[in-house]
Amino acid sequence: MQTFTLFGFSHITSIILTYIIIALILFWVSHQSKEIKKNTEVSIGVLLITHYFMQFFHAISFDLSWQEIIPLHMCDFSKLAIGLYLLGYDKRFFHCAFFWGVIPASMALLTPALTFGYPHPEFINFYYGHGLILLGVGMPVFILKERPQFEDFISVVKITLTMTAIIFVINHLLGEGANFWYLKDKPNGDTIINFFPSAPFHVLGLIPAAIFAFYLTYLPYQLRDKISGA
Repeated sequence: MQTFTLFGFSHITSIILTYIIIALILFWVSHQSKEIKKNTEVSIGVLLITHYFMQFFHAISFDLSWQEIIPLHMCDFSKLAIGLYLLGYDKRFFHCAFFWGVIPASMALLTPALTFGYPHPEFINFYYGHGLILLGVGMPVFILKERPQFEDFISVVKITLTMTAIIFVINHLLGEGANFWYLKDKPNGDTIINFFPSAPFHVLGLIPAAIFAFYLTYLPYQLRDKISGA
């Protein structure tokens, strides 16, 4: 299999195709009847939940450490949250998925921690899973016209900080192969985390960067509210 090359031809092509496919699906759904829109919501929700629980098989298929069987990465939680929301659960699941998914999933697509490139199954599964997150979040944003408020941003930050402490402990309990949320060590590959101090002090840059990313996700709504005087 071909080694993954950051911003190589297959990488750039995959990014472009992922966003084009998401945009085309959302455009198509937006012009359908309420019944089709609802059926699409449920279908995407089922795909997200199914992919979340397929982590066991993914870890085995791609020869990952046994700790990776447990779906505890932030994108995993985003996948689960937006899947539950699309299946009719509380709006707070949308808020969590919105902030955990938009920029983190996009950054994952831009700088994936992958060893092999296309057509390796792990590469395809990676782009399918993260693209599914963005499609899932896009459904309530563009089809249902949902949006977060500033208090939702604050709420998700509090939830995230609490979960950060929990995941930090879990990483150390699970041992050397566990690095969920990249709290124990930096990820493999070229990512923005490479610019942070060496582990474990990279966490001092990682946490503020995550909160700033959440705020950037909310910023367009804040600017629109100010312009409209809302």
